[in-house]
Amino acid sequence: MPDIRIPSFSYSFTESDVAFITDEVGRLFREGRHLTMGAHGEALEEEFVRYTGVRHAVSVASGTAALEIALRSLDVAGGEVVVPTNTFGATVVSVLRAGAVPVFADTGDDMSVSVADVAAKLGPRVRAVVTVHIGGLISPHTLELARLCEERGIPLVEDAAHAAGASLQGRHAGSFGVAAAFSLFSTKVMTSGEGGLLVTDDERIRDRARLLRDHAKNPDGTMSTTGYNWRLTEMQAIVSRTQLRRLDEMVRGRNAVAALYDERLAEVEGIRLLTPPTEAVHNRYKYIVELERHRPRDVQKILRDRYGIALGGYVYDVPCHLQEAFRSYATGPFPGADRMCPAHICPPVYPDMPLSDAAHVADALSEVLRG
Repeated sequence: MPDIRIPSFSYSFTESDVAFITDEVGRLFREGRHLTMGAHGEALEEEFVRYTGVRHAVSVASGTAALEIALRSLDVAGGEVVVPTNTFGATVVSVLRAGAVPVFADTGDDMSVSVADVAAKLGPRVRAVVTVHIGGLISPHTLELARLCEERGIPLVEDAAHAAGASLQGRHAGSFGVAAAFSLFSTKVMTSGEGGLLVTDDERIRDRARLLRDHAKNPDGTMSTTGYNWRLTEMQAIVSRTQLRRLDEMVRGRNAVAALYDERLAEVEGIRLLTPPTEAVHNRYKYIVELERHRPRDVQKILRDRYGIALGGYVYDVPCHLQEAFRSYATGPFPGADRMCPAHICPPVYPDMPLSDAAHVADALSEVLRG
């Protein structure tokens, strides 16, 4: 078996990034500054507000925390929340932890949630809808979904864990719902290892998020409700700030790889490429290829064993309605998810990926699929 020559993902930190990080972390210790929720956390929030165009940002411990806080701020407890069945389980867990019952909606052709199925699931107990920007694409259907939610008087929340740097019609992720949750996890386009950001135009949600992230402590240290330890450290904020400064640059690098894939895979039969519309900036967290004739696990094994290529993680191969933890909430059918989730692969994409490596991946994938 050959060594993995091309990994599934790779970080992007320049020498100036590393110098800024090490200098600022050293200053924290030398000057005895706060190590959690300090000046860098505040600066990250301000810079993310300027980047997204949303009025408020609150730094938290994870994207999952941001989503749970958003849902708790909307008082969904005792009701239902419509969520895509094609999502990471943490989306559903956030609904459960916020005290609501998840109602699964099917998948559309671009792997985002089906607006028609959401509309069919909007019963009298639904208190919010969550959409997920799968793979870093803000689906054009998001506009239709936002109109539907507005007409029904139901808040739309964006799970933007994949979507830092993505936009649609000039609007950044986070600007389509009443609140949005971003992840800074290790594999994400913008990362600090762990962490998250909640964005909103609503001052009440902002204030609620600031309260809940720090155990819901009142100024006197007492609690009138319960929160959790959802704080972001200064070290994570420092790393995140370097990533945010280069976010557009990193997205351009990812799209250069995706453009090469598009060109070299365009004529391959038996696949469908999920090509973004012209009005969208896809951040290319994932490059999704739907397979019509091959089993993803077989393709993954051949690329790894024969060509030294590691594929990225699926988004997602087992939809939530089929997972044991959530099966009791499933009220199907889910034909879109049942077709697409187990039938796709994600070739590696990262901002500093040499185009020669991308060409090797595309050519190897073409050989495998044609064979």
